[in-house]
Amino acid sequence: MEEQLRAAFLRMKRQEAMGIVKAEIERGTDPLDILRVCRKAMEEVGKRFETGQFFLSELIYSGEVFKGINALLEPALKTAITEGNAQGAIVFGTPRGDIHDLGKNIVITMMKAHGFTVHDLGVNVPPQKFIADLKRTESPVLAMSALITPTFESMKEVISMLKEEGLREKTFVIIGGAVTSELVRVEVGADAQTLDPIEAVRLCRNFLLQ
Repeated sequence: MEEQLRAAFLRMKRQEAMGIVKAEIERGTDPLDILRVCRKAMEEVGKRFETGQFFLSELIYSGEVFKGINALLEPALKTAITEGNAQGAIVFGTPRGDIHDLGKNIVITMMKAHGFTVHDLGVNVPPQKFIADLKRTESPVLAMSALITPTFESMKEVISMLKEEGLREKTFVIIGGAVTSELVRVEVGADAQTLDPIEAVRLCRNFLLQ
């Protein structure tokens, strides 16, 4: 099963991959075992993207393959996955002033593929919503994505509110999106910035493992 599923992933054969998963579910294969194979395959997709063997189109489509498989596995995974299996929780959204979500959705798919629990707040998210969900979920990571510059002020406001609420010291803030840069990270007061979905996963994982 492992080699067949891995090969289907790397060839971007969505229906073939889902067919393999359906057959394994019917056989009674542990859904966590299936998920581990998928995560390894997604990691390999990420490595090939980093080295230039795959391009953004492959990264996006592999995410669609993973989402389709995840939908098949979700009912069984809800009972099989415990808190101990999770990498950690992340609150993620596109800040107020921006309604773009393609980049955010790609990163969320990669994060889920690597075992993170992601609370997706959607787009045009007001600062108060970010704070409320960080409190509600007790997530240690806040991720914000932006494709237009007006969102920088919203990001600043979010981080200012984190300080006011006494949450800043225990919250890792990562930003991304085409208009962000290291200079923007410094300007808004975030901890990390990247345009690379794979690096975003790595940065969050490194923080949670500290």
